[in-house]
Amino acid sequence: MIASIYMTFLAVAETGSFSKAAGKLFVSPVAVMNQMNELEGEVKAVLFVRTNRGVSLTRAGQMLQTKLLAIKKQTDQAMAEVRAISAKDKVRIRVGASMMRPATLLTALWQDSELLQRNFSLQIIPFDDNQFNAKWLSSVLGTEFDCITSPYDVKEWYKNFCVFKLGEEKFKLAVPFSHPLSQKEILTLADLSHLTILTPPRESPAVDKLCKFIEKTYPNIRTEPLAAFYTANTFMEHPHDILLTRESFKIMSSAFRTIDVEWDFSSPTGIIFALKPLPQAAGFISILKQVLKISP
Repeated sequence: MIASIYMTFLAVAETGSFSKAAGKLFVSPVAVMNQMNELEGEVKAVLFVRTNRGVSLTRAGQMLQTKLLAIKKQTDQAMAEVRAISAKDKVRIRVGASMMRPATLLTALWQDSELLQRNFSLQIIPFDDNQFNAKWLSSVLGTEFDCITSPYDVKEWYKNFCVFKLGEEKFKLAVPFSHPLSQKEILTLADLSHLTILTPPRESPAVDKLCKFIEKTYPNIRTEPLAAFYTANTFMEHPHDILLTRESFKIMSSAFRTIDVEWDFSSPTGIIFALKPLPQAAGFISILKQVLKISP
């Protein structure tokens, strides 16, 4: 890369002003003038004609500008070629993503990790939430996708998939805008007295724990599990009901208001891989364990 003093020279030559060059480089005009005085002393030539209206280049300055622009062009081209070679050397990880299960948690982790960025690139591939279940997941992990970020609060998944926890997502309630409770900023369990809350199936330990708490502590609140886990159509199919939800499902429930509740219940969310991942995914998992500080 061209040295800083030469980049300052090119900025002055382009703008015709020490102060404008200083603004472009986010330094003081005095710092720019000092650098240019130093440069003229180094090359033992006058590079600028200084006037009250600004500066212009002498013949020597024009020659230096031409040479430096040629060097900058070659340097930029070399850097682009290096980045292209580096990109080809990186292992591509295919990440499944959907509206209810966006890849934001994984991409954020990748962006914050120089180790992951240096060794891997992420290819985000969309899928339909309506087909998401354990059987479908078993068929696509290792074939169409290397991994998917998703809530994973089902016991069987621990046996069938390799899962790395990234965090917890608090349970909230989706309340139709037509319901009086939709006007509240936060709900208490007393607000829900004599109402019914639709939930995902209770085979989810996190959902089951919440339902048991309500049954024991607030028996006048009814919980009703749906036959299947939520899909993109769940909220459209129950437009007048109150549903257990999470913030990441908000995009699917535009006719509802997602409201926090005064309880301390959540479910885990993370990265899901095949139990026997492909070699490229296995390498990704190995480095992912280092990043997440998971013991081998």
